[in-house]
Amino acid sequence: MRRPILAVLGGSFDPPHIGHVLIPTYLLTRGLAVRVLVVPCWSHPFAKRMSPFDQRLVWTRLAMGVHGSQVSVSDLELRLAEGRPADSPSYSYEMLCAVQAEHPEFKVRLVVGSDIVADGEIQRWRNYDRLAAEFSPIVVPRMGYAEASSCALPEVSSTAVRGWLAARDNPAARAGLEAAVPAAVLERLHAGTRGHVWLVGHGHVARHAEAWLMARGWTSTLISARGLIDGSEELPGMASRPNAAASGPVSRVPKVIWILCQDRYIGAVAKALASFGLRPVPVLHAAGSQPAHEGLAPLVAAGFPVGTLHPICSLRQELPAGLLERCSFGIEGDKPARELALRLIGEQPWLDLQDMDAAGRARYHAACALAANHLAVLHEAARATLVGQGLPAEAVAQALAVLMQSSLENLLALGVPRGVTGPIARGDHEAAARHAAALGGTAGELYALLSGRLAAMLQAPG
Repeated sequence: MRRPILAVLGGSFDPPHIGHVLIPTYLLTRGLAVRVLVVPCWSHPFAKRMSPFDQRLVWTRLAMGVHGSQVSVSDLELRLAEGRPADSPSYSYEMLCAVQAEHPEFKVRLVVGSDIVADGEIQRWRNYDRLAAEFSPIVVPRMGYAEASSCALPEVSSTAVRGWLAARDNPAARAGLEAAVPAAVLERLHAGTRGHVWLVGHGHVARHAEAWLMARGWTSTLISARGLIDGSEELPGMASRPNAAASGPVSRVPKVIWILCQDRYIGAVAKALASFGLRPVPVLHAAGSQPAHEGLAPLVAAGFPVGTLHPICSLRQELPAGLLERCSFGIEGDKPARELALRLIGEQPWLDLQDMDAAGRARYHAACALAANHLAVLHEAARATLVGQGLPAEAVAQALAVLMQSSLENLLALGVPRGVTGPIARGDHEAAARHAAALGGTAGELYALLSGRLAAMLQAPG
């Protein structure tokens, strides 16, 4: 079976410009690929100086945010760098091999500009012969290095953008920036630092929160929750854990502390933080189920304003392109903590949890979990049935991915009943009964139960 093309666009993206953003559109509309993976490089093999990787990653995600799910930005180079000596350069061939290993269902092809080919630079790349044979480059024509009639992209470079940034007080430079840099990136380049945040936790949410904050102009420090609890973690700027009487000033004192560890450790983290004798600043936790005054009681007793900033979003560290920048948040707490939570999220939507007691918070969190966590049951039941019939696992995974995604998008866009499809939506209850019988076992019981609930929902007035 012929595999679809995954085009890989690498580069320094220092910073990304309009030309970078339009390359995926060029590839997709010309039918040269069905998906595009954008991969900022970690360290340039020709010793080119670049802005910090995390910064360039954030810029690139902001720039590519105009595209849909067909385009994603990966931190793959960071993950590869973790297994190499410090300052070891990035090589395209190694990166492409890693992409292919992560996406075996695609045929991976490298994207390069015609300038790289015309001046012979690509032939100097490490393992070029193997790269060309295994990842057949897609050459995008650039002005000056291809026939003008074939060049569909504007002629702009990151070098020019950096020059304009250095002279941004000049009207001509400002005009160049506005014409060449995506608005979201330009806003970030112009913005000053809003403040510093301590993020307590090293898990999935903390890693996403770090990039999310950077995109909004906040700096952050990751602090180990486990280290705070067992006494091995030092807070930034503090040589050792002081007692309250001996506590002194802390460098990079945060405007807010956001606790992002597992819910069961929040109380212990709060107790540990309270023991440092810090000057009280707003402390937020990310737990949906706990009112802040209960979960952070030791900090309340120590005079800290506390609150909840709960991201209503499914996040995994293995999938760096999360939806934290689009999600809603649950917010409550003391006035200073609540105000800082609203500053952090900016214009993103939020739900007001202020008047919910512990029972109400439990119901709120349970509703979020019901929507987010139980799709896995349906997916596994369908997957096991199809694979059990001898269908290839990779083909089944692709089929179910599109089916579930399209069903969810229809439901969210059209609501109930218009967004619901299938036998029950058509009133064909006999077909639904045959389905349940054909599945049998647990899957059949699940199908029958959900079909009954769906039928009642569709028949209900309004």
